Amino acid sequence: MRDESALLPMMTRRVSFAAGAVVLALLFGLIVLPAASAKSEVMVSIPSGAGLAASAPGYAPATITVVIGVNNTVTWTNNDNVHHTVTPGSEPAGTPWTVGSGDMAQNAVYTFTFTVPGTYTYSCAYHSTMAGTIVVKPGVTTTPEFPAASLAVILFAVIAALMLAAPRLRPSRMGAPMA
Repeated sequence: MRDESALLPMMTRRVSFAAGAVVLALLFGLIVLPAASAKSEVMVSIPSGAGLAASAPGYAPATITVVIGVNNTVTWTNNDNVHHTVTPGSEPAGTPWTVGSGDMAQNAVYTFTFTVPGTYTYSCAYHSTMAGTIVVKPGVTTTPEFPAASLAVILFAVIAALMLAAPRLRPSRMGAPMA
């Protein structure tokens, strides 16, 4: 007959290890992976002296490329001491970008999220030498999805926990009548 009391510390260590692994896997899947796939925005500066002909095109950078669902939010900041605008020029059909920033005083910020692929141009209504271009590319998918890596981590943790807990879930044969 085996001494069951000798197995108890080993089983406790296994269960503790399994619980720790599950907690770490869940934290990794719920915190690290979504942060890694977070969207980013693109910053465009209107630098000091942007309205001067010598500073053309006036926006920095003047041409940007964004991808829908990845980095399709653009923020313009007026770092000049004179007023400027971000006024849409040509844009693809069906775009909601028709109004622009309006008047932007010093340190004013204007943000727009592009949702229609195509090439957009914009300019400053006050300074004819200021112009910019945005190329918007379609994203891989337009619907949010659960990251496959998170699913794999969670699935692995559940399977590992079940494998370690399964022996404890079986009915004990001790004390059972022998046939």
